[in-house]
Amino acid sequence: MPPTHYKIKRKELKQPDEFVTFVGSVRDFLADNWRQLLISAGIVLAGCLIVIATFAYERSRDRAAGERFSNALAALNSRQYKAAEEQFLKLAADEPNRRVGRLARFYAGTAYLALNELPHARDSFIAFIANEHDPAFNSLARLDLGVVYERMGDLDKAIGAYKQAAMAGGLEQPDAELGAARVLAKQGHPDAAIAAYREFLIAHPYARERDEVTESLAMLGASPLEASEAPKPAASAQPSPAAH
Repeated sequence: MPPTHYKIKRKELKQPDEFVTFVGSVRDFLADNWRQLLISAGIVLAGCLIVIATFAYERSRDRAAGERFSNALAALNSRQYKAAEEQFLKLAADEPNRRVGRLARFYAGTAYLALNELPHARDSFIAFIANEHDPAFNSLARLDLGVVYERMGDLDKAIGAYKQAAMAGGLEQPDAELGAARVLAKQGHPDAAIAAYREFLIAHPYARERDEVTESLAMLGASPLEASEAPKPAASAQPSPAAH
C-alpha cells in the first residue's frame, strides 16, 4: 500500500509554532510587569540579606557572651567573689535568653553564697531554678539553696530543698542526703537523723563521707548499724568435763 502523504496547507505554514508563541508571551509579560518583578526580586534579596546579617550578629553576640561568662568564671575561681558577682549579674541582665545568661544567674548565687550574702544568694538560686530545665544544674541549685536556708536558720525550707536535690539524683545526691540528715538532727529529731545516716551508709557503702557519717552517728549516741544488725558476740566456751 503506497504511503500516505499529508499535505501541509499554506495557512498552517503561516501559523507560529508553540515555542515561538511561548517566548513571545514571556517577553510580553516581562515588558508589562518589569517594575513589579524588580520590586519582588529586591524584596527577596533584602530578606536574604536580613537573615544573613541577623545570623552573623547573633553569632557575634554568642561569642561575646561566652567571653564575658569565661571572664566572670575566672574571677569566681580566683575567689574574686565581688567582681564575679557583678559580672554574672550584668551578663544575666543583658542576655536572659541565652544559655550563658541563665547560667550566670546560678553562678551569681554561688558568688553571693561565698560572700555570705544569703538573701541575695537565695533569690538568685530561686530565680535560676524557676527557669532551668537541665536536671544536673537544677539539682545543684537546690542543694545550694538548702545550704542557704540552713545558714539562715530556716530549717523547714532547708530540708525541703535538700530532699528535692536528693530525689533528682546525680552527683549531688550524697551531699543532699547528708544535708537532710544533718537538718533533722538540728530540728531535734535524732531518731529520724539516725535512720537517715544509716540509710546513707547502706546506699553509699564506699562514700568518702563514711567516716563523717559514723562520727555524726556517734554524736547522736548511735552506731552505724541497728542493734538487730550488729554482730552477736560468740558464746563463751564451756569447760570440758575432762578438765575437772
